[in-house]
Amino acid sequence: MGNKTFYGPSMTVDTTKKFTVVTQFLSSDNTTNGNLAEIRRLYVQNGIVIQNSKTSISGLDADDSITEDFCDDQKAAFGDRTQFQAKGGLTQMGTALKKGMVLVLSIWDDHTANMLWLDSNYPVDANASTPGVARGSCPTSSGVPSDVENQHPDASVTYSNIRVGDIGSTY
Repeated sequence: MGNKTFYGPSMTVDTTKKFTVVTQFLSSDNTTNGNLAEIRRLYVQNGIVIQNSKTSISGLDADDSITEDFCDDQKAAFGDRTQFQAKGGLTQMGTALKKGMVLVLSIWDDHTANMLWLDSNYPVDANASTPGVARGSCPTSSGVPSDVENQHPDASVTYSNIRVGDIGSTY
């Protein structure tokens, strides 16, 4: 978050090449029975494990994972509502994960906000220097579904080698 040279074409994680995303759900006691305490992401590309970038947003510690403290600090720095925390935060998410979930992956476009919330300045009428607004390098004129669908009618994505296992065993 805030590192604009980490993820993208020809960057640390080069999105023009195949890579693996690893998401780790870590518990409070490092067992499968503890409460969810941290979500860590790392990447593997060309056989090299790449640790997630550190947060570089004013008002936030240089974190590289999601914890309760990170969620609280991020919401405060961005002036957002604490809806995740109000619903039980990571502990409640961990409880839900233990019950079982279905992984859904898709490719889609956004007829409401043109996907700008993901990789552009959003909201588009906000100052890009405000924490949380600058989210990526795409121009605010990009992502219009009719443009995307007309310019890339054969767009596709391949999800492969999906694995579940103990920490460190899936890559």
